[in-house]
Amino acid sequence: MPDRRDIDWKTVPFRGLTDGLRPEPVDLATTMADLPDGLQDRLAEREGRLGYINGFLAVGLHHPGAVLALLEMTEQLKAALDPAHVLLVALATHHALGNEYERVQYLEAAHASGMGEAWIDAAQGRAVGGLTPAEEAVRRLTLAVVLASPPAPALAAAGEHLDDRGLVAIIHLAARFVATSRISHALSLQPMTGRGATCAHCGTSTTHPRATAPRR
Repeated sequence: MPDRRDIDWKTVPFRGLTDGLRPEPVDLATTMADLPDGLQDRLAEREGRLGYINGFLAVGLHHPGAVLALLEMTEQLKAALDPAHVLLVALATHHALGNEYERVQYLEAAHASGMGEAWIDAAQGRAVGGLTPAEEAVRRLTLAVVLASPPAPALAAAGEHLDDRGLVAIIHLAARFVATSRISHALSLQPMTGRGATCAHCGTSTTHPRATAPRR
């Protein structure tokens, strides 16, 4: 993790924000000085890994305590699950809700993790097959949360592959992604991608490496 004191926050580009006057962008250089240490460390890690602070977090810094709580909740839930299940929940949720801002980010993450196109399409419900029975059960449970459909059948099916701790983590993570999807929509956050995308605010172009050995 980079030392946050070594980061010139004035040079950190805002990614994903609209070109309009609202929401007002956060002055990261000023805001960072007053953030809780835990949040400073997390933002420094993201800036060091990605080279930017995404629009969702940048706008969220108007309420830093809430952002920190959200990040901590997300990290705990992700730590309780298979990484493939995390990607699956994210892709299924954001595709179902039409949230391109976060869907594009998780598509990048899936490619970087070595997931093949067949798996990625199946995770989003764009193709049949490509998932293991456990993964398909996770996808269906996710959609039960996202679409508020009767949960019992999906919960029972997923319960054949996951214990109660895993089931609760899936449900909470899906609900978390529903919330952030709605927030992204309300703030009109724009999709971001590492494949030659340019930041509308600073003109910065970034690239994200992809894994060369796809899984499935």
